[in-house]
Amino acid sequence: MTQPVGAVFFDLYGTLVDLAGLEAACEEAAPGHGGELAVRWRARQLEATWLRTCMGRWADFEEVTSDALAVAAAELSLYDEALASALEGAWSRLSPRPGVSALLDRLDAAGLPAGVLSNGSIGMIRATLAGAGLGDRFGHLLSADGARAFKPAPAVYRLATDATGLEAERIGFVTANGWDAAGAAAFGLTVVWIGALDGSLPAVGPLERPPEAAALSEVAARFGA
Repeated sequence: MTQPVGAVFFDLYGTLVDLAGLEAACEEAAPGHGGELAVRWRARQLEATWLRTCMGRWADFEEVTSDALAVAAAELSLYDEALASALEGAWSRLSPRPGVSALLDRLDAAGLPAGVLSNGSIGMIRATLAGAGLGDRFGHLLSADGARAFKPAPAVYRLATDATGLEAERIGFVTANGWDAAGAAAFGLTVVWIGALDGSLPAVGPLERPPEAAALSEVAARFGA
């Protein structure tokens, strides 16, 4: 179903860039443990964002990510300064997901502004986009720094309405993360969830306008582009 919108925002990690590169970096730094370390690192990272938001203990995503690596590596008895040094900047060396550039081309051709709405610090966002060759593709780069809270807190999604002046339902949002899709939909954004085949929405109760599942190649058409 086509949903006309005035702008489209994207989550960054796992949506615009492929987290498979994180596993490769972890394997290089800790041979034989790359897959498990990458999964634990991401899990501890997200866990910390949710806990810090609930507890009112703000730290930006760069600090959260560094702390999460220390915890995840310690759980596997792997942590030392050499590992931390080897993985410094790993989140800025991720490749774009296949099809992202073509999708952005279609949105641009249709006159739909594109933006990023991410938990990442503004420095991480810029570095990650530059590393993926996407540094000049977005008119808005919105960081959770501006809300001093992490997704799925409503204040983070409100950054998009404040930046564009559009009503929530006139803003498209694309994410691969079910918890992010639920949070954005609960706020009122028009959400396309590209990770639906790999997971399910969290049990957060009925949503008035639930996320629509689609492949990345179908996103532009869902927004009329």
